[in-house]
Formats: sequence, structure tokens, C-alpha cells
Amino acid sequence: MQTLSKSDFQLASSCPKKLVYKKAQYPTANDTNEYMEMLAQGGYIVGHMATLLFPEGIEITGSTSESVAKTKKYLEQENGTLFEAAIQAGQKIIRIDVLKKTGNKLHLIEVKAKSHHTEQDEAKQKKKLEKYIEDVAYQYLVLTEAYPQFEVECSLLMPDKAKRTQIDGLAGWFSIKPGKDSNKELNEIITQQKPKFNKPEVVFKYENDPERTKYIDQLLSDGILDYMSVTKEVIHLLPVIKNRANQFLEILNNGIKSSHYKINKSCKGCEFNSGSNLPNGYKECWGNLAEQEHHIFDLYYGGGKYFDELIESQKTSLWDIDVERLKNGKGEIGSRATRKFIQLENTRKNSEWVSNELKNISGKFTYPLHFIDFETYTGAMPFHKGMRPYELIAFQWSCHTIKFPGAEPEHKEWIHTGDQFPNFEFAEALMELVGNSGTPFMWATHENTVLKGILNQMEIFGYVNETLRQWIVNMTHDSKLEREGRLVDMNRMTLEHYFHPYMKGRTSIKKVLPAIWNHNPYLHVVSFFKDYAATDLLGAVIDPYDTLVAISEEDAEDDVVNGGTDAMRAYQRIRFDDALTQSQKEEIKNQLLNYCKLDTMAMVIIAHHWGIR
Repeated sequence: MQTLSKSDFQLASSCPKKLVYKKAQYPTANDTNEYMEMLAQGGYIVGHMATLLFPEGIEITGSTSESVAKTKKYLEQENGTLFEAAIQAGQKIIRIDVLKKTGNKLHLIEVKAKSHHTEQDEAKQKKKLEKYIEDVAYQYLVLTEAYPQFEVECSLLMPDKAKRTQIDGLAGWFSIKPGKDSNKELNEIITQQKPKFNKPEVVFKYENDPERTKYIDQLLSDGILDYMSVTKEVIHLLPVIKNRANQFLEILNNGIKSSHYKINKSCKGCEFNSGSNLPNGYKECWGNLAEQEHHIFDLYYGGGKYFDELIESQKTSLWDIDVERLKNGKGEIGSRATRKFIQLENTRKNSEWVSNELKNISGKFTYPLHFIDFETYTGAMPFHKGMRPYELIAFQWSCHTIKFPGAEPEHKEWIHTGDQFPNFEFAEALMELVGNSGTPFMWATHENTVLKGILNQMEIFGYVNETLRQWIVNMTHDSKLEREGRLVDMNRMTLEHYFHPYMKGRTSIKKVLPAIWNHNPYLHVVSFFKDYAATDLLGAVIDPYDTLVAISEEDAEDDVVNGGTDAMRAYQRIRFDDALTQSQKEEIKNQLLNYCKLDTMAMVIIAHHWGIR
């Protein structure tokens, strides 16, 4: 008998066919990303911290049948708190993060790393938390069917952005040990991919400390978690959740029918599109419609409801698009439609497009030119006293500077690995380098957002440096205050002035760089770009980001630092992973430096190709 778990219900709610693929253990493209994001943002740690708030709690372990029986036995007691309580009602089965029993009342508590803010509009926040409330509603359904005699209330327990911790180094109170998979080799053979990550073990630093109770009391009185009651919303959703669960059980028992699902534009992000790994659920659903060389899903910003019409008509090529349908309701060509037209025309011609205005715009930039990239941490667990959950930490910057036309780019960098709050030192070091002359470039708006965040933190923490404050004001754009700022966004420049078919509908630096680098060999012999000119065994050009290597052999199973989430996790490990040797921390630091340096060199390469040199 197949069962419908909480995760089964969540997945099937996005698409019933995914339930079939999950039960058949099809590979997915999200496993590694989701695992790394949970590690980086502190999701697993939040779950463990929540259990420490209930010292009386008992964890339910064992097989499914054993856990269900244990839970039932404990619920016969007058009072108690259970972690991972196993509840089964027919084929529906759930594990509840925290289940607190007081007499004939049960409190169902779902722990999430997603934050809320107790000082902001609750209705708007609950709207953003709909999928989590649906999750709780399914648990409520199963719990009340299995134990109708109890009165049940429901809550989300989450980090509260209104709370500033008084605990310094709170993130360091917890460490992560990787989960172990006894079937790792077999799983790799069956799925032809890396195995799914097991839930890691979270270790509380003071678990065996004689004063453990003192630290638990600090978490209770000065922690960062708070409740949001969702009982009313759950009861309102119950009929919908029940009907949905019945449909999913029908699929499990009798197989899926064409009436249960249909392919549409939402399939673009299907996690069962696992690339070359087989079987590929997305391709099974789409058949030949998935195999277009120039797919409608490649179009910049998509096509809304029009895409569903095309898919319904079995048309998924870019060349099936009627460009008239890309205009707005007034029949006008907006900025997004303009970009789409450029993409369609130049993809058809297989040609690079550069606007006529780019040269004139480039001529307005003043030297020195500064190409800047930041790495930041925004996780659930505050690193420093006085910080809120998900408050910004700016720990690294890289800058390539071209002092005059034709000059070789000069590289400077700054990274923080110490114990102090780094943001103000971070900004001051950058101010010293960039100063008040020349043109600073960023890619997208992250750097602008970070500097504005630091400006706000100066007010909150009472940090006085009028020179720094005025420098940040001059650097940053703020539409509300009608402030233009010095920072130039190269992502915006790409949208308005540059396209290459290899980019498809994307403008991220990791799409623009290989499009330019792989198709313009003249760049590979420029003296200051030669370090990034590499080819594979067949002589094909290698994307510079693919030249980044693993930190060390002993860390080879970790992802290479080549993205923001990887960088967050790497910084977190340097700061708080006591199992690392000093040399290992230095290796991770060097990995961060190489990654951030490549980001700014990528900007230089792109600018060079545009004639900004």
C-alpha cells in the first residue's frame, strides 16, 4: 500500500504527475541546490533550535509502523511534547515537527526557516506564506482524522525579523555533520547521478556542557523564533486540502489519467527535468515538444497565457511565436517586448546584436573604471549581537580597476574572516579604493542594495562616519528619494544594448560571459585575459567559471564555490566550523577569493568586448 506523506502532498500540489515520478524515484535537478541552500541559510539549524525550546520533548524514531505506534502510546498520556510525531490515517501519513499535548488539546507546530515580522501586517505575511499554511492544513487533516477526539490548534514557528538577538555568535552555537547514506553506491548506479543528500545531523555546541541549561534559558528568553497562529486559515482551507488529498490517493491507487494534469508554461521549472540523467520526467511528459533547439521557454520573460495556448496547439518553437501577441493590451511594444523582438530576430539570424547607442553611452564613462562585486551572507542565524534573522553581512568584495584607456586592469580585494561585525569596515575599505572619482560598475542591483543596507545599519547601530555615509549616498540609486547614484548596472546595459543567441533569454553574468568568451577568440590572447583561456581535451573553449576547482581532495564532495549560495556556505564554515583545520580554512578562503575575482574579471572581459577599455 502506497502512502501519501507530507512531502508527497506538497509536490503533487504543484503537479500531480510529479507524485508519480517521485514514487518511481526519478532523479531531480533540485536535490543538490535545495540541500546547499538549507545548509547556507540555516534551515536545518532552525529546526534543531526549535527542539531545544521544549526541554521535555521526546523524539519519535524507528520505522514508520514503530513510530506510529510510539506516537499513539505517548498521546495516551495527559501531557507531553513529541518531535517528529508519526500520525497515520488510512494511506495518509505525516511527521509533525513539534506536537504538544495538554489534556485534550493538541498544538501542531510546523518549524520553518522562512521568516516573518511580528511588527508588520499579518494578513500580508500570511499571503506570502500560503504554501506553508497548506502544508500545515494537510497535517491538520491527517491528525484530526486519526485523533478526532482532540481539539487542535496550529502554528508556524519561524525566525522573527523584529527580534534582535543579544547573543553574540549565535550561529556558532550549532554545527552540521553530513548525513550518511548506506545505499549511496547503489543509488548512484540506479539513478546515474549523485545520490540525494540525507538530512544532516545538527550538533548543539553546549549539549554536553555542565551549564547546558543556562544556554537553553538564553535561547528561550533571547532567541529569534516566534509563533504565528494559522488555525483559522487552516480550517478555512480544509475542504480544498481534503479534495486534493483524495485526488492524489486515487492516482496512487489507480494510476494517473490525462484528466489529472496537463503540460503548460509552469513546466519550465520542473525539477524532474534532470538533464542527461535518465529517466527524465519532464521529457516523458513533453515528448518531442521538449526537443526544440530554440524552445519557447528560452524567450526572455516568457509569454504568459499565450504560451499555454501555443503548448495546447503542440507548438513549442520560438518560430511558432506570433510577434503581434507579444505587444501589450494597447497594442504597444513595451521594453520587455522590445527585448523579445531583438532575441527572436537575432536568434533566427544567429547574429550578435549591439545597439547603436552603446558606443555613445560608453564614451560618457569617466576613468578610472571600477568593476565591483560583493559576496554577502543573509541567513536565518545571526552571527553577531544586535542582529536580526536574515540581516545582511557583507564579508567580501573584489574590484578590477582600469585607471586610463587601454590600461591593464588592476585587482584589489577584501575579505573578512574574523569575529567582528564586518560591514562598516567592508564599506570603508571599498571607499578608500574607489573614492569619489571615476565610474563604478556592478552587475544587476545587488551591490546597490548592499550599500543601502549598510547605510541603514549605520543609523541602527549608531555608527558615526559622515564621510562614509555621504560616499554611500553618492554611490547608490534610490528611486523613492529620486537619487541617481554613481553605480552603473551592466545587467541593465545588457538588456538595453547587447544580445547574443548563446545567451538565449538570460542576462546573468554567467550567461553573458560564455556567450562572449566562447565566440570571440581574440579575447583569449589579450595579455590580461590569458589566465582564463583554457580548452578541454577536444579543443573546445572552457567557460571560465568551469575552471574553478574543488577546495581540496578531502572537500571534493562539496560543491565548488561558483555561486552565491556556495559562497554563503563557505563563509559560514570558515567562521564556525570547528572541525576544519587552519589550512582548510585558508583553502576555502582562497576559493572565495578566486570566485569573486572571476566575477569582476568577467565584467572586465564583457566591457572590453563592448569597447569599454
